Amino acid sequence: MRKKDERFGELAGYYLTKRERSPFFHATWFDQATRQTKRASLGTEDLREAEVRLAEFVAKKARVCDQGPGEPQLASVFIRYWHGHVCRTGPDGRLIRIASHEQAKFALALWTEHWGSATVADLTIARQEAFVEWLKSRGSKNSYVSRVLSVGRAAIRWAHKRQEIGHSPYIIDVPDRSDQEEKLRLSKPEIHRLLLTAKEKWPHLHIFSMIALNTLARPDAVLDLSPAQVDLDERRIDLNPRGRKRTKKQRPVVPITDTLLPYLQAREVVRFVTWHGEPIASVKKGFATLVKAAGLPVEVTPYCLRHTMATELRKRGVDHWEVQGFLGHRMPGVTERYAKYSPDYLSEGRQAIDDYFTELALSDQPRVIDLGDCVPPACHSSETKKSAEADFSTISTVRMVGVTGIEPVTPTMST
Repeated sequence: MRKKDERFGELAGYYLTKRERSPFFHATWFDQATRQTKRASLGTEDLREAEVRLAEFVAKKARVCDQGPGEPQLASVFIRYWHGHVCRTGPDGRLIRIASHEQAKFALALWTEHWGSATVADLTIARQEAFVEWLKSRGSKNSYVSRVLSVGRAAIRWAHKRQEIGHSPYIIDVPDRSDQEEKLRLSKPEIHRLLLTAKEKWPHLHIFSMIALNTLARPDAVLDLSPAQVDLDERRIDLNPRGRKRTKKQRPVVPITDTLLPYLQAREVVRFVTWHGEPIASVKKGFATLVKAAGLPVEVTPYCLRHTMATELRKRGVDHWEVQGFLGHRMPGVTERYAKYSPDYLSEGRQAIDDYFTELALSDQPRVIDLGDCVPPACHSSETKKSAEADFSTISTVRMVGVTGIEPVTPTMST
C-alpha cells in the first residue's frame, strides 16, 4: 500500500482509505492472486457513509453459504439485513424502506466499525459491554446506545428467522434513561408562528402540522393518512391504514376535532398531505426550512408537535387514560376495542384540543361546508395548485370541477 493512502479502518482484510489527491474514500485490499494492492472508490466523502459502503462492499465480496452458527461475520449479517429488510427492492422493482432506515443505517455503521471482522460467535456479554462503553466514550447517551443495540438485535433475529445463522445470541440493553434529554415542546406563540408561516408559504406543511397537532400522531402516520381512514359520519380517524400490520408503536383510532374537520373534507385525494398531488415520504427537510423561516430553534422537529400536545392535554387535566389513547401507548383489550364507538370516546382530549386552538386565535380558519368533495389548499393537484395558493387567504374551501379547474366557494368567514 502506498504511504500516501491514509487508513481510517479495517474490515475483514479490507481497509477504508483515502488517497492524497482524491476527496473520496476507497476500499483497499491486497489481492493474493495477482499479488497487487487494489482499490475501489466508495463514491462518498463522508466518513460515516464510507463505513457503511465498505461493509456493503465486503459483504458482496464475501461468499454467502450455509455456515455453522459461529462462522458468519457480523458485517455480512448486517448487510444482508439492510438489503433484505431495511432497504429492499419490492416485487415491482421499487425501493422499499422502513420508517427508521436512517437510524438503522448509522447504527449498523457503528456496529461494523467497532466489531470489524468479528463473527456471530463473538457476541459475548463481555464484548457487548465493551461495545456499550465504546459508544458512550464517543459521547452517545444511554437512550441512543439502546437504539443502536436494538438495531443490531433486530438484524441478528432477522438472520436467525431466515435460518442464515444457527442461533440468535442475547443482545444486552441499557435500561437507564436518566441522561435522556427532555422532549422539546413549543409555546403557544411558537405554534402560532409556525402555523401562520406554513399557511403562507407551504400549505402542505400547514395541513401536516394541523393533523399532527389535532391527532397527536407520529409523523409517518400523518403522511400515510388517506380519506379511507377517515369516517366523517362517526367523526373518527383510524391512524392505521387497512392492510398495514399493527406494530408495538400503536396507531390508534382518534376522534376528529372541530378544528381538524374542515381539513379532512377531501375525498378525491390519495393522501391528505401531498406535494403537487403526490404523496410525501418525509417532511424532515421541508419542516426544517419551515422552522427556520418561522424563527424557531433548529432543534424543533415534526415530533415536537406530538410532544407539545401531549403535554398540553395533561396541563389541562385530561385523564391519563385518554392521553395514552391519543398517543397509542396502550394496547386495547377486548372491551376497549368497542370504546371508539362511544359518543364520549376521548371526549376530554378532543375538547381540550379545540379549546387550545380557540385560544391560539388563528385568523381565517376554514369552515365546514357540506359540499361533498371539499379540498383543502394543501391537497390540490399540480394543475390547481397555483390558483389555489393565490386564493388561499380569502377562500376557505374549493370544489373540484371536472379535471382541470376549480370553482371557488366563498362562505361567510367565522371570526
